[in-house]
Amino acid sequence: MKHRPSSTVLASVLHLGLVAGLSVSCGQQSELASRTSVYGGKKVGRGTWANVVALTDVSSGMYCSGTAVTPTLVVTAAHCARGFDAADTNVYAGAGVEGGDVQGQYPVARLVASPRYSHEGGGNDIAYVLLKKPLDLPESAYVPVLADSAETKEVLAVGQLGHIVGFGNRDDGGFGQKYEADGKITSVNRLEVNVGGNGVDSCQGDSGGPVFGRLRSGEWRFFGVTSRGGACGTGGIYGIVSANVCWIERDSGVDLGLPEGFCK
Repeated sequence: MKHRPSSTVLASVLHLGLVAGLSVSCGQQSELASRTSVYGGKKVGRGTWANVVALTDVSSGMYCSGTAVTPTLVVTAAHCARGFDAADTNVYAGAGVEGGDVQGQYPVARLVASPRYSHEGGGNDIAYVLLKKPLDLPESAYVPVLADSAETKEVLAVGQLGHIVGFGNRDDGGFGQKYEADGKITSVNRLEVNVGGNGVDSCQGDSGGPVFGRLRSGEWRFFGVTSRGGACGTGGIYGIVSANVCWIERDSGVDLGLPEGFCK
């Protein structure tokens, strides 16, 4: 079973009931075990995907991944937020450390899970992290949320590629360094998208990390949050960011640069 937060934080996550069950059939994967790494991928190039960050716990190091949408707001999975105290959580920005034994450089002010999330039924597995100080990243590092209707039709389609990035477990047995992989989209609904398979996947500790899509223009968009899945390498389930991004913008008070009129 995959998608579990890493290191000794696993014990507390299991206690919280974030790991539910094994896959029961094609398309029905484990209810909520968080992911920690990327299968079938490669180490990211120097300075690339700087907006992909890790959540760290004061006692255990890295336990989930996330995506910085602005200098002060990170999107992650709800199961990476519920049961965790903002005072004990920091955000790490960088290429990672083998083993994940590192503390984030950015203290957290708020760690808020979607009120619509239930680990029993899946869906709406999204949360936001507000930082006490802004990330030291160039403006070019931030990838816009996929919200435009025409772009959504182009990116969120069966057969298109999703670009998975995270710090989690790898097929070489490692963990804690930022890796990337391309997996095909195999199904899409209003709240979630299935990506990967045939050895390409996210894995334990990648929970909360992103899936990006590339437009024909070459520009990237952030569309998915790593949620859950079965055995690493078989593909996973990702929450669609646009389904909850208006709640994030309203609740956090942070302007996310969404298209005019998107959040009516």
